[in-house]
Amino acid sequence: LVLSLAVFFLLKKCIPPTVTYEKIPPVETGDTEADALLRTGEEQLAAIAAAASSIENAGVREKLEGLQTTCRRILDYVQGHPKSAPGLRKFMNYYLPTLKKLTETYALMESQKVDGENITASLARIDQMLDTMDAAFEKQLDALFGDTALDVDTDITVMEGMLAQEGLSDSPSPTTQPAPQPAAPRDGDDGSIHLTL
Repeated sequence: LVLSLAVFFLLKKCIPPTVTYEKIPPVETGDTEADALLRTGEEQLAAIAAAASSIENAGVREKLEGLQTTCRRILDYVQGHPKSAPGLRKFMNYYLPTLKKLTETYALMESQKVDGENITASLARIDQMLDTMDAAFEKQLDALFGDTALDVDTDITVMEGMLAQEGLSDSPSPTTQPAPQPAAPRDGDDGSIHLTL
């Protein structure tokens, strides 16, 4: 007993009575609208993750994890490209909250452990909607990279032209390629426009 008390008091001095965690401030982009959308998005994703963790259906849980990953990528893109925020208002203010509502509803209905007609039908519809939302969210993410893809395409075209002009490429330069020739006139066609009524 004496040894136990000695160990207790020794450990009490060595280990602080409470552990405090410092909340890491959210990353700010400097763009007020982007920062507000990012905060909203983070809150929505946290609620989705909390509700999804209680869902027993492994297939639905897996779909929700995929949706969360896509949403995370969209938020990461906005964080790196704050000027894209205005184009995501509907996504952040409607689609993401709807995903949250569907996730919470699925978790609630599933937890009832009842195979009633209404619950079963609703669970099936939510499951189907998750597939639709997954495809839509991936399209949204892809659309964010549209400007980047255009920039890359332009850079490649310019680089190909420069390399060809310098003789460093086997591909002909777009500026040195012969211009397309107009189609040869057909017999009796003098190139003028004829209207027939």
